[in-house]
Amino acid sequence: MLRPVSLKSKILILISVPLLVQLAMLATVAHLQNLAEDEAKRAEYSRKVADEVIALTRELVTVRTDYGDEDSLKQNPNLGLAYRKMAENIDKHILNLKEMTKDRPDLSDAMNTALFKVRQSEDLMNKIRVQYKTAKREGSVDRMVLWLKLSRASRELSEQVLSLGDAGKAVADASPEKQRHFRAQVQQVLIVGGIANILLTLGLGFVLTRSIVSRLNIMNDNSYRLASNKALNKLVSGNDEISKLDRVFHRMANQLREAVGKERVILENASDCICSFDSRLKFVSANPACEELFGLTVDEIIYTNFFDYVNQSCREEARAYLERAREDNNDKALTLTINRPDGEQREVLWSAQWAQQEGRDLQGKDGPSKDDVLISIFHDVSDERAAERLRQEVVAMVTHDLRTPLTTVQNYLQFLGEGIYGDPGEQAKRYLPGAQRSSERMMRLIGDLLDIEKVKSGMMELNRESISLQKIFESSVEQSAGFAHELGVSLKFEATNAVVEADEQMLLRILANLVSNAVKFSPKGGTVKLSAKSNKESVTVTVEDQGAGLPPDMIESVFDRFQQAPNQTARTRGGSGLGLAICKALVELHGGKIWAESELNQGTRFCFELPVEC
Repeated sequence: MLRPVSLKSKILILISVPLLVQLAMLATVAHLQNLAEDEAKRAEYSRKVADEVIALTRELVTVRTDYGDEDSLKQNPNLGLAYRKMAENIDKHILNLKEMTKDRPDLSDAMNTALFKVRQSEDLMNKIRVQYKTAKREGSVDRMVLWLKLSRASRELSEQVLSLGDAGKAVADASPEKQRHFRAQVQQVLIVGGIANILLTLGLGFVLTRSIVSRLNIMNDNSYRLASNKALNKLVSGNDEISKLDRVFHRMANQLREAVGKERVILENASDCICSFDSRLKFVSANPACEELFGLTVDEIIYTNFFDYVNQSCREEARAYLERAREDNNDKALTLTINRPDGEQREVLWSAQWAQQEGRDLQGKDGPSKDDVLISIFHDVSDERAAERLRQEVVAMVTHDLRTPLTTVQNYLQFLGEGIYGDPGEQAKRYLPGAQRSSERMMRLIGDLLDIEKVKSGMMELNRESISLQKIFESSVEQSAGFAHELGVSLKFEATNAVVEADEQMLLRILANLVSNAVKFSPKGGTVKLSAKSNKESVTVTVEDQGAGLPPDMIESVFDRFQQAPNQTARTRGGSGLGLAICKALVELHGGKIWAESELNQGTRFCFELPVEC
């Protein structure tokens, strides 16, 4: 019935309808009170009129008694002070009555008639007195006629005045009954209106409450259904706030189911082990990837203790990691060794965080609550660690096991070239320089690999000092001058006063690699230029060539290992492919950065930035 209306409107109706009824009842009571007051005023008015009439009648009776017959004429031949006093009182009462009846046409006409009779009587009395004084006769026929007229006028005046008094008395007598009737009506309106207002309020409240509570119960049931993963009830009808809230709840439930579904897909297909533990570190949940890591099915993993799988050598470190997790101080993953039931060991990166119950803080607690859950992610790095160990072994083999025999080969080639073993012959002399260059190239490659590994493992130490770039430029040009002259390339540098904080030998090596690389890829007759620009915080060094340039897709990857430009120069002049990688490693070791700027057929600029002198 009220469902198409908003909840706000329903509440407004519940408040306003009884209020309107109450106002109507108060208006009716006020009207009846006004009628009662008007009736009381009418009664008071009638009493005043009656009092004035009684007073006027009393004065008229006195005048009629004292001056209205032949005997009174003999006793009072003149109208003295007493008569004038009574005449004034009569005039006063008549004027009061006239003022009181001016708004009552019927009574006002009667008062005018009465006033006329008073004036007529006064005139007759005056005529009688004048005639009496003139004729000096008793029982005069003319005077008797006047007395008769006066008597008749007096009677008519008395009747007229008494009729006014009777009218006022009738109104005053009827007023108490009318006022009682009005009071009864007021009482009846109050009782009936109050009962009707109560019933109306209860009825509207019941309808509105039933409409709200029934649909709130549906929403409450929906919350339990959502928590139990059951289908929700149908949308509640209506267009008020509750129905809108229910529609939002249904949308939220659908989005939540979609999110749960996506989360389930992610967990089931994740390559990392994602699981949760209770406060006693027993498995509560685990995704399928845990089966591969722990060598057990999910059902077998659930409710087993986490430390049953942690290698003995890692347990103390794992406990310390858990303590930091309780204080939310873990900023990186912990490396653990996991023991599988089949005897195999796996190395993992373990990340964990406590998900405490709402409204509770783990900070400063002795331990987690029984309702708290530890969310953990295990990333299996066994293969990566094995590959890293293999790589280290290969590097060790290359840098150590190959260096000794390669040194022997270099020495033998040198001895051959010097003729220590006799004349090698013309053909051998022709091939010896190439063999020596190849062996030197292999030795540089081994040295570069070893240096890269030192930087990566943190074994390379810096000897920082204030270095003048002018001095470094001169040494670099001098060192590469022979190679540049052989390829027909000129070397130039701009004078600079810049000073940097760096390791001198490493800085020389960076520039030597960049200059030799620029010379190697410059055309014959080209120029390689060195320059530096400084500001308050850093110095940017640039090595610029006039070569064929780099393709856009190699601007970033050119600093990776074994990367070379795909052009004829790279194929003919060769290189280990580690020079730029060495430069990047050494620059970053100094806390700087290196990059390349190039356009095809426009040359290349290699730039690196280092901090200025502290």
